[in-house]
Amino acid sequence: MPVETYQKELAQIKTILKNNPKGMTVTDIAREIKINRNSVAKYLDVLLISGQADMVTFGPAKVFFPSTRIPLSTILNYTYQYIALLDKDLHFLQVNDNLLTALGIQREDIIGRPLDTFTIKFFQIPEIARHAHAASHGQKIIIETRYVEGNHQRFLLIQYIPTISDDGEPGVTLIIDDVTNQHTTEASLRRCTQESDLTFNAITDLVFTTDHECTVIRATKAFAGFLHLPLEDCLGKKCYELLHGSSEPPASCPCTQVQRTKKPMTLTFFEPHLQQHLTIDGFPLLDEKGDVTGAVHVLKTYTNKTNTEL
Repeated sequence: MPVETYQKELAQIKTILKNNPKGMTVTDIAREIKINRNSVAKYLDVLLISGQADMVTFGPAKVFFPSTRIPLSTILNYTYQYIALLDKDLHFLQVNDNLLTALGIQREDIIGRPLDTFTIKFFQIPEIARHAHAASHGQKIIIETRYVEGNHQRFLLIQYIPTISDDGEPGVTLIIDDVTNQHTTEASLRRCTQESDLTFNAITDLVFTTDHECTVIRATKAFAGFLHLPLEDCLGKKCYELLHGSSEPPASCPCTQVQRTKKPMTLTFFEPHLQQHLTIDGFPLLDEKGDVTGAVHVLKTYTNKTNTEL
């Protein structure tokens, strides 16, 4: 039966649901408009599919409510992202205000136009049309794109999401995030880390850093050289494995003492495993709550005729 032949019944049901916001069952609605339950169920299916009604199941009963959908334009303009909806031929159906502002154009300049007719440099990024076409055939794609704008470059994370419109036609939703600031921050962090590594490795003292489980997470090349090991063989090992040749920390282990007291300490001893007289200065690393997250240790060798073992 064509939809237009039961528009009256659909309108009646929508009115009934609106007047009963707490919800109604199929039986309730059928009794109200004096139509058999099977017909009412079919009408409700139409309203559910078209988004004009909502349904919640309570045990065996299905309870129907008036639709509480927010208008699409409101949702699009609420988000900080750039959003565009395209039809299967990649014509613009809808865009949000953020995208219009970013591109410096009016809504009437874009709605209804095909993607590939724009001279705006943003839409001339080659992969946009290619990925949008793939998404219109059901392939979801999320990819990062570099976009050069004048003397500046921007990084965009674009989601190409296959979409089905109310009339059953396929289309594409583009959700675009400008992640340039994130890239800049990550690049700065990498640069700081590299500079920190260069500075750390330039230290000629025997220095190593441990986490809260006494695992060596950083060490100078001088420390590795003292142990006659490659630097990478020191990292990830327990400090007591490297210094004491044991599988458990000794009772007076400087690493565990620093963690227990949360205070700097100095320990001097003779280490049989290395056949060396050693002095270790330990400094706790604390987080914002005052909990120990690890320690920095500075190791020194010295000569002493009296051997005091750890």
